[in-house]
Amino acid sequence: MPEPLLLGLHALGELAKDPGRCLTTQQVAAALGTSEPHLSKVLQRLNKGGLIKSVRGPGGGYKLNCVPSETPLYPVFELLGGPFESRECSLEGCRGKKCFISDMVNELSRAFLRYLASRTLADFAVYYASGRDVSIEISVITPSLGQKHPNFGHIAK
Repeated sequence: MPEPLLLGLHALGELAKDPGRCLTTQQVAAALGTSEPHLSKVLQRLNKGGLIKSVRGPGGGYKLNCVPSETPLYPVFELLGGPFESRECSLEGCRGKKCFISDMVNELSRAFLRYLASRTLADFAVYYASGRDVSIEISVITPSLGQKHPNFGHIAK
């Protein structure tokens, strides 16, 4: 994932801890352990995208400008990481042909996008604040192999 996306998500997580409170770039950078100049660019992008707003003056900084429970994660990912695009297998022999690897990666990408569309900033904030593990169930159907939910139990975690 691109660094601006990671920084932006962490910054949103920090701001979502107390949605009415303003945090300065310095405060967010200190909480994240990152540089202020780089974070500042990401915060400006979030501000321009309408997810946060800049408050000037004493006690100013940045605060959420959205309702976390009504803000899906998908647009946040696109705002900070760019559009999601299909990727084709880069092996010379696969160009222009049907490739199982490309199909598999694209299906996983579509599943991830469906997950992002079904989750909100409020869902993310709960995980961010609590440190709970995130569990994502992905159903895999491989018609060409005639299998549903292949047994990958032999692979060590």
